[in-house]
Amino acid sequence: MRCLRQKQRAWWTTLSVNLGYAATLEPKEAIAYFRAKGQHIGWNWYDTAVDVHARSFTVAKAARVDVLTTIQGEVERAIAQGVSQQEFIDTLAPRLKKLGWWGKQVIVDSAGNAETVQLGSPRRLALIYNVNTRVAYNVGRYAQLMNSTDTHPFWQYVAVMDSRTRPSHAALNGLVFRYDDPFWKTHYPPNGWNCRCRVRALSQARMDALGLKATQGDKYLTTKKVQAAVNKATGEIIDMDVTTFADGARVMTPDVGWSYNPGSAAFGLDQTLIRKLVEVKSPQLREMVVQEMNNSPERQLAFRRWAEKIMETRRGGNDIRTLGFMSESVADAVAERTGEPPARLLAMSGRNVLHVDSSKHYDTGVALNADDLARLPLLLAHPDAVLWDKVHKNLLYIVTSKDGLAKIVVNAPYGIKRQRDQLDVVINAYRFRDAEDLKADIRSGKLEILEGHIN
Repeated sequence: MRCLRQKQRAWWTTLSVNLGYAATLEPKEAIAYFRAKGQHIGWNWYDTAVDVHARSFTVAKAARVDVLTTIQGEVERAIAQGVSQQEFIDTLAPRLKKLGWWGKQVIVDSAGNAETVQLGSPRRLALIYNVNTRVAYNVGRYAQLMNSTDTHPFWQYVAVMDSRTRPSHAALNGLVFRYDDPFWKTHYPPNGWNCRCRVRALSQARMDALGLKATQGDKYLTTKKVQAAVNKATGEIIDMDVTTFADGARVMTPDVGWSYNPGSAAFGLDQTLIRKLVEVKSPQLREMVVQEMNNSPERQLAFRRWAEKIMETRRGGNDIRTLGFMSESVADAVAERTGEPPARLLAMSGRNVLHVDSSKHYDTGVALNADDLARLPLLLAHPDAVLWDKVHKNLLYIVTSKDGLAKIVVNAPYGIKRQRDQLDVVINAYRFRDAEDLKADIRSGKLEILEGHIN
């Protein structure tokens, strides 16, 4: 179910989030994560993006939305209610048989290729149960760990030390790395099929008491491409990146397709999602997905925590986070005026967070307060108006902050250093000293209203 990013044949994404219920569950982040995932349809396991899986629930070869929805609903129930693996299988098997998704069948994919494939089976349902419940748990755990990095900045790899654990996984047991060490980008568990490893957080005092020292993972990490699979229909060889940790005493390489952190993959997911979204022919469906994504409380909370951390530490850099997705009408307007389609992905770098929160803005009396900066995704999702700046060729999202009218400046498209994809980047945000200046620029023609209105 986890695999390389490339060539999805068909896809569907929905959101179904019940925060009131999720808040009563432990770990609540796990259930929230799973419910916020969309549904992504893939033909082969290697056609289903590694990154997409961290938010898009996937079962390879489940090419019908009703089958995918049925499986997702049962996995969600298993996570929320602590359903056992056997109960999961017993409940789901008859429903999938009724839908015709069971046993070996000859299936024709969207390219017209016929193949005998294994659909539902008790073994496969057990694998679906194990993979998705463990990934959801570890994503929830990741959110908890990231929320306490100020007091517990060290993370320890914990393996289940029994006969079922692979020696390479057991060899990592007890190793400690800082939470921001590159090791966790590729080796945050689970690290393979049926991996039961986990992570626990340690304070400096606890490290000293246990006599532990943190390892610098970047010294021992190497990444290479390996052959993951061969597409039977086309003969295409599918290559994937795998990252190996080797410090002289131990060597550990996650299973092919598992060299990523499902908890931290969100930005890459959004890039993949937006590329697939523009392929959908229905503008109404695209807009529905955009609105649901933009109004996701989990996404808004993730940005808040990231921005608050940057404002507190004053360390920004080129780390990127998504604020939201551009609406259909605004995207069309930008393309019409520039001759180039926007990326539709509204993003912000840590460096630009510090720019918005700069002393210059405070000294001139135009700074957003810290809470408004942290809730930029919410403000962008509900602007009073969106304007086109004819002089600077960028977008202005006009919003009502807690201290008055403000504008969020978006360059579209715009490149960020070390980011391969073009992005629509928030480069600045500040309050108006006098809203009459804004109205004057609209009257003069410097600014054009694309949607909404200015009172």
